[in-house]
Order: sequence, then structure tokens, then C-alpha cells
Amino acid sequence: MDSKKAQSRLQRLTARAEHLIAQPKLLMARLSQARMKVIHSNRRELNQIRSELTLLIDFALDLTRGEYQAVNVKTPVMIIAAILYFLMPLDSIPDFLLGFGYLDDVTVITFVINQLREEMTKYKAWRNQRGDHGDEAP
Repeated sequence: MDSKKAQSRLQRLTARAEHLIAQPKLLMARLSQARMKVIHSNRRELNQIRSELTLLIDFALDLTRGEYQAVNVKTPVMIIAAILYFLMPLDSIPDFLLGFGYLDDVTVITFVINQLREEMTKYKAWRNQRGDHGDEAP
């Protein structure tokens, strides 16, 4: 899947992301679910983005908790939309298809990470300054 398709899919999830942002408890549950999916997935397709996806989830958690606030207004929505895409078992390529299931997830997440590269760098610096390495549970 190319980045235009990834962008199109993300745009469709934007409304759901905005709805979730207004419901912090439900959002925290979804983020917890995403973290568990990353931890328990041994799919090799995820290996290339596993650490960045985990960082994206931690970014969303810190935003939801109100601990990190130095972001562009659209950033949380983009992050949540990408995580929602990752959680969808029946997306463009169903996750259960061996060898291919997570390829579209990787494309969407990579697209978002590339779009938010500067924000992610700032967030990483903030976390490092705090001595936070994402080990705490949501």
C-alpha cells in the first residue's frame, strides 16, 4: 500500500479518533489494547516498526494523561487514528494472513511517524529528560 492510500485510510479514522479523544477512559483502554497487541505479537512484519509503534502508543498515553502537551493540535488525532488502524483486525490486509497481515499496518504507521518526525523527536527528548523509558503500564 502506498502513502496516498495510507493517508486516505487515516482520514477515515480521524472522526473515530476525535471521538475517542473526548472519552479518555475509553481511549486509555484502546491504548492499553494496542500496547498488548505489540507486546504479544511475534510477527516479523512488525519488527521494523515495533519500537516506533511503542513510542507512538506511549506518546498517546502521555497526551491522554495530560503529562505531555507540547504538540500541534492535529498530532493527537493522527496518532490515535494510526493506533486505531493497527487495532483493526480486518483492515486492508487482514492481520491473520501469514506473511502479509501487518504490511498495511506497517505502511500506515510508517506514514504517520514520517509525518510526525519532528514531534516524535521532541517527545523523545522530553521523555529522556524525565528519565522515562515507557516501562510503566497505562
